[in-house]
Amino acid sequence: MPVLPSPEEINAARTEKGGWRRAQLAEWGVSWPLVPGWKEALIARWEAAQQGNEPPTPRPSTPPPDTLDFG
Repeated sequence: MPVLPSPEEINAARTEKGGWRRAQLAEWGVSWPLVPGWKEALIARWEAAQQGNEPPTPRPSTPPPDTLDFG
């Protein structure tokens, strides 16, 4: 289960250049490459967990390899 960081932890993890490291994002369950809205979705999952609700499972950014159609 990925770690759900608080909004403060997300901002504190920024690099000097203002981005995030891939390893950190992977620890949070964020897929690479980043998709628009990833940070807002991560914060929404954290807020849901704080309220005692089950956070929604993040959607994979690509389908599983066995479902790709190359034909």
